[in-house]
Amino acid sequence: MGVDLLMQTLLPAMFAGAIGWWRPSAFWWLAGLAVWVTIGWASGWYLLPTKGTQWLPFAFWAVALAGLLPGLWRRVLTLLLMSGVFLLALWPLLGRYPEALLGLLVFWLWQGWREWRGGTGRAGLGFAAGGAAFAITVAIGGSLLLAQLAGSLAVLAGMLWLSGLTRFASDRYVTGAYVLLLTLCWQFIPMDGWLVALALIPPLVEQGLRHKGAWWSSVAAVVSALLVGALGLWLVWPQGSLY
Repeated sequence: MGVDLLMQTLLPAMFAGAIGWWRPSAFWWLAGLAVWVTIGWASGWYLLPTKGTQWLPFAFWAVALAGLLPGLWRRVLTLLLMSGVFLLALWPLLGRYPEALLGLLVFWLWQGWREWRGGTGRAGLGFAAGGAAFAITVAIGGSLLLAQLAGSLAVLAGMLWLSGLTRFASDRYVTGAYVLLLTLCWQFIPMDGWLVALALIPPLVEQGLRHKGAWWSSVAAVVSALLVGALGLWLVWPQGSLY
């Protein structure tokens, strides 16, 4: 069973990342396909999304579609399409839990901050480290599927980082998929909002320290991921196992 879960999580993302390394223009299309395969393999294949989690591949495809346009138009269309994906994924919840829109607000603020900062250099380890640590927390906290999706996103971000070691590869547009996944975890498991917010720390720390150099920002990402991962595990671990 454990091997099956690992295969469903890792293989599609690694395959997509490897091809995306060879053909960078195809990365975002393949990343969405990898997430779709993970969802279908783990919980049942689908064509039209009917659940919030089934919209997650569209967070990557939105970036791919917007990438067909140049410069400013790409940034504007990415923001619009990603906002639409958020609304479609969260729509079933908004009648009872309108606070789910906080996830969209976080995305706007984070993406706006990245756009305001301008060039952010090559892809860093923040999303990969944060996603990997959060995947373990989510698995213990109550949802294997969402844990698999967090692991898949971490692998894709990690492959993007590896690509950046040999050529320019930006993780600027991973933000939307990452925040959408955290919002789904917050609403569907459910998890406490501040516990989910811990997963924001590694990528934010790494991106905030990029001006110090790739080595320092990578170390900060890994250390912060270990710390918040340990704290998250301690908080969600079954109470009987803590004593």
